[in-house]
Amino acid sequence: MFNSRSNIIFRYNLLVIFFFTTCAFIIIGCTVITMFVERETWNTIKERNVKRNVPIEPRRGNILNDEGELMVSTLPLYKIHIDFVYKNSSSQKDEENIRHKRDSIWRKDMKALCAGLHEIFPEKSAAEFEKDLSYGFRNKKRYHWLYNRKISYTQYQRLLKLPIICLGKKYSGIIVEEEIQRKNIFGDIGMSTFGIVRQTTDKKGKEIEEINGLEKKYDTYLRGIPGVGRKEKTGGKFILKVEKAAEAGMDVQTTISSEMLDICENAVKKVLKHYHLPAGWAILMETETGDIKAVVNLTKLRQGEYAETIENIPNNPTPNHAFCRLMEPGSIFKTIALTAALDDGRLTVNDSVRSYASKVCSFNGKTVTDEMYRDNGSGRYSMAEALKYSSNISMVQYIRKAYANKPSDYTNTLIRFGLTENYNLIEGESTPYLTMPGTKRWNGLSLNSMSYGYAVGMTGINMVSFYNTIANGGKQMKPRLVKAILKDGIVVEEFPTEVLNEQMISKKTADDVTKLLVEVVNGKDGTGKRAKSNSMIVAGKTGTANIPNSISGVYDNSEKMMSFCGFFPADKPKYTLLVQMLYDKKQDTRPDSLRIKLGGGSSAALAFKEIAEKVMAKEFTAGVEEAVDTINSPLPIIKNGSYSESSFVMEKMGYAISDATHTTDSRWGSLSTNKAGEYTFHDKMIDTGIVPDVKGMGAKDAIYLLQSCNLKVSIEGYGTVKAQSIPPGSKAVNGKSIKLTLAP
Repeated sequence: MFNSRSNIIFRYNLLVIFFFTTCAFIIIGCTVITMFVERETWNTIKERNVKRNVPIEPRRGNILNDEGELMVSTLPLYKIHIDFVYKNSSSQKDEENIRHKRDSIWRKDMKALCAGLHEIFPEKSAAEFEKDLSYGFRNKKRYHWLYNRKISYTQYQRLLKLPIICLGKKYSGIIVEEEIQRKNIFGDIGMSTFGIVRQTTDKKGKEIEEINGLEKKYDTYLRGIPGVGRKEKTGGKFILKVEKAAEAGMDVQTTISSEMLDICENAVKKVLKHYHLPAGWAILMETETGDIKAVVNLTKLRQGEYAETIENIPNNPTPNHAFCRLMEPGSIFKTIALTAALDDGRLTVNDSVRSYASKVCSFNGKTVTDEMYRDNGSGRYSMAEALKYSSNISMVQYIRKAYANKPSDYTNTLIRFGLTENYNLIEGESTPYLTMPGTKRWNGLSLNSMSYGYAVGMTGINMVSFYNTIANGGKQMKPRLVKAILKDGIVVEEFPTEVLNEQMISKKTADDVTKLLVEVVNGKDGTGKRAKSNSMIVAGKTGTANIPNSISGVYDNSEKMMSFCGFFPADKPKYTLLVQMLYDKKQDTRPDSLRIKLGGGSSAALAFKEIAEKVMAKEFTAGVEEAVDTINSPLPIIKNGSYSESSFVMEKMGYAISDATHTTDSRWGSLSTNKAGEYTFHDKMIDTGIVPDVKGMGAKDAIYLLQSCNLKVSIEGYGTVKAQSIPPGSKAVNGKSIKLTLAP
């Protein structure tokens, strides 16, 4: 019987050994097949779940204003998910421990987390958050929305401080996906100058990056250096893991003033709306430095609605009117023509020309019209009158008198003035042109036309730059739009102000022309009278230029550009300003009774005046000595309390205290003052057995006195004691609690 049992056990052992040996061989065989035979297949499956060398876009640098404040920024948005399953393929023990701790933390703190989520996202109740997260927790969801919308950076930072989430990814399972959004902080204001960066598609449907303005001009600084990462599939979703972090782009600090930008936009928009105009723009420059403090480019999108846009729509053929739109400037060019003749010594301000008795005259077979003709009775027009009345007929005579024999001298002087310069301030800035003698475009009428702003193509920035030179006494400054490049707030490259010509025109010429421009605004019947200000002297020139019909090419008065360019205050210029607006008869929907004839003086000059006055109002600051409070006493207020401390403070402030009522035994009291500023100290005798009156004291003195009476003190609020829970004069019971209420 014994042998039979031994045989059974032996056979059973053999069977077990055979079974495990067979399993071992099968496992080894499968491993060999997997490692060698099926290696490529499994590697392919692995690569499907891992994406390597994934580029990580860096955060684009900011565009800042002149004070270093944000104008355009890359604002992150975040998608937040929770992975309720913790995995650690290298340590099963760690995986089990963390899962156990996780479950405990989530059960314990879920309510607190949901309450915090409700405070950040009040549109969803704490109960709704708890119901949603409990579902994800029970079902071990791998990619469960914590909040099913993208959240802002501020919300994200608050979220990181909440229970569970504050413990980090390991214990909370938080999964964060960042999405970058480029945003102009102040909406569309300045958009056409700052530019945009966006993804779009070309005509073939291929996705491309669209970029322009300062964004493109300084793209190499702003873009940053991409990083590298890999995406691994987790819970059916690819999660990005960083291998090399991206390096954020640098910041570009401009010369733009946010406040002045706002002033310019509002003033231009007001006039555009009033007259139903299709577009308008303004450039404000700081005279001494050439810094551009504001550029606005407004386009009518639909009736009554104006905004800055880079879209190629009917009223916006260029992405930036002020820098990129070439147009014949009209009468604001007359200032340039006369400056050339004066500085070349061909004319003086005392010269005069014939005053024709008709609004229309013919020179070299071309008709010239004076819209603002005035018969002064003398038969002559002085240079001041020619400019003040914006007389085309007079300008033709002056410029022909100066340059008819050698017109190339005129164009060479205009080139010397920088009127063909492309300052390349933003990407896409246009290059101005002049009609040059000896070219196909030059004919016998060219000199006439160029005397009052035709046969030339100018940008707004070129015009304002020239007027700025006059305001600056003849010193030509290079327009500056960007002042520095910053990395983490530290300047790494600076673009200083630059003098292009220390004396482009003589100081005398600049002074003479300034007087002429002041007369345009302040003289009787001057075309610029609507720019006149009661708070300062303004110098400037109006302009109204006909625009050729886009279909026929004929100047038919259906479209025109209306301008005002000048500087202020004229006696000591601080700013130079150009305002230009377009008129299109087809878009003028005003009733016939309101359709007054428009020009630079009745449109652009109005916006100029408003901008000038509001900008200068910023400059006026009163001295500290004028800051007198007529309601409250200027004398210092001293709280009730210690005499020694009060007298010390008052002595240091230069005030004397009369201590006639003060006795050697008294240490506490109050101060009073009279209109002469004399202070008197009044004793308060303290009895430690009686609750003192501490109202009017600071917390320190009040607590000291009450604790001297063996009372337990608690306080609420801050400032001066306004109330005490035990009335003054009551018996001080040893150890009794007293509450003080303080208020500012």
